[in-house]
Amino acid sequence: MNGTINQRTKDIVYFFSIIILFSLTGFVATNAALDVSDAIYDGIFIGDIPVGGLSINEAKSKILKNQTANSTIFLTYKTQKWSIDTKDIDLDIDADNLAQQAYNIGRIGNIAKRLQERYVAVNHGYTIPLALNYNHVKLQGVFNAIADAIYSNPQNALLKYQNFEITIQPEKIGYKVDLEKTWADFNDILNIHIPLTLELTVNEIPPKILSKDLAGIDGLLSIYTTQFDPYSQNRSKNISLAAQNINNILVRPGEIFSFNKNVGERLSENGYKEAPVLIDGKLVLDWGGGVCQVSSTLYNAALLADMSIEERTAHFRPPAYVPLGQDAAVADNLLDFKFKNTTDHNIYITTEVLNREIVVQIFGKNNPILSDIRIVGTNKKVLEPNTIIKQDPTLELGKEVVEYEGERGFQVTTYRIKVANGKEIKREHLAYDEFKAEDKVVRIGTKMLSNKIAK
Repeated sequence: MNGTINQRTKDIVYFFSIIILFSLTGFVATNAALDVSDAIYDGIFIGDIPVGGLSINEAKSKILKNQTANSTIFLTYKTQKWSIDTKDIDLDIDADNLAQQAYNIGRIGNIAKRLQERYVAVNHGYTIPLALNYNHVKLQGVFNAIADAIYSNPQNALLKYQNFEITIQPEKIGYKVDLEKTWADFNDILNIHIPLTLELTVNEIPPKILSKDLAGIDGLLSIYTTQFDPYSQNRSKNISLAAQNINNILVRPGEIFSFNKNVGERLSENGYKEAPVLIDGKLVLDWGGGVCQVSSTLYNAALLADMSIEERTAHFRPPAYVPLGQDAAVADNLLDFKFKNTTDHNIYITTEVLNREIVVQIFGKNNPILSDIRIVGTNKKVLEPNTIIKQDPTLELGKEVVEYEGERGFQVTTYRIKVANGKEIKREHLAYDEFKAEDKVVRIGTKMLSNKIAK
């Protein structure tokens, strides 16, 4: 039995040895024949152009013929198509060098390297990249123009409120060509063949607010309005710009809204103007004057919508556009107004500037239990200014001049009262604010008049 198995094994080995011998004989014979010819080894390609069995000149001619016959590059995206004439980007191919490279395969290096290259070429194929040359700047200009034509900004889903009804305007996806990948794909294919047809890689740009984000919003939680002087043009411009920057804003559950982050720095390059603003109790011109009225209007809307106030600072002097103790001062990199959405649902902020009014609305999921929220100022107290007398030796004796009329000060404690079924269920302390009085300043003359004796 063992003898039979051993004999069978010997037969199999013998059979395969004969096959290998004939293969090697054929391979050696083929290589010997090509060694004495000027032909490129079989199985060699330049890009996707077969040049095996051709001379160097024949390979060169075939490469140039292929380039001439295929002189257009096509870029596609969905149903759109752009064509680029290779002459417009100075596309060129070094046929001499490529033909010589093809000829050198299996002919340069030590015997092991040459035999390995010949074996790979004959049995598996050997490809040399086309390595086309082109004007990078010109092609970049073409790519950029196509990218600009395809590009579109994403558009957020919008909540519309009209006739006491909420409707949702669906979002729109944005699109942008992936230029980095386009360049890589272009060069990869260009190493293989022309004509080149390349499907552009275009990435979707999702909007920040989707229709599903607004789906759970079913009511107006709060609305607050303040008035301003529309004839103060710079101040009106600042108010409109700041209000625009906090319009159509979604605040998710647990998220903290920052006024400064959304509005941006009040700088001229951001479109803001110089307008009167109170700094240390004095009215001066400053960039973004009027923006505090927008933050104060939003503050009151947030209070009425039952949002948690995370950061709020009173002005140095109480502004006239909101009740005492219901203002919120802001300043670049110094004072911010922040609130937190403590509900279990998304809320949505809209702002509108109409003639002389700023209107801020906050939408969200209605709370059927909470029927009313009121903001109440209590323990109000007026602080009368002191009068400071200054002696003035340049003023006639006994004469008085009021240098500064002074300002009354105020104290107030503010609460948020929540009502359900007509009954107060919670009284929340919001702030104690003190606006110090500004002293009245009076100058009294001390200059003595000399007696003149008439002669």
